[in-house]
Amino acid sequence: MNYEFIQKDEIQILKVDNLMLDYENRQLLRLVESKIEDEFRYFIIDLSQLKFINSVGLSFLIAVLTKSRNMGGETIITSVSEKIAQLLAITKLKSIFIASSNLEEGIEAMQNLVNHQQVPAK
Repeated sequence: MNYEFIQKDEIQILKVDNLMLDYENRQLLRLVESKIEDEFRYFIIDLSQLKFINSVGLSFLIAVLTKSRNMGGETIITSVSEKIAQLLAITKLKSIFIASSNLEEGIEAMQNLVNHQQVPAK
């Protein structure tokens, strides 16, 4: 599995090319947890390099979503292939994820969420 974290302000963008293997996903989830420990709570997972996903990959996406929301943050998935979109619909997971058609839209949507959640200083 190849992956890359990119930081854009308080947003962590995760580009990944495979989410099919449990062991690798657990290692990657540990890295996400370390980002959360470093006070990051907004994640974008770019799925543009994935054509397929299995239950292991779905579990990873749910875990990141849950961990970020538990910290008051959010997770957005971007560039979802038609096959993955069908699987999300069939499993009824489509309704829990915020999805955008590409990374740029995902970043814009997340920046809007971040800006609306921040309390202005007095």
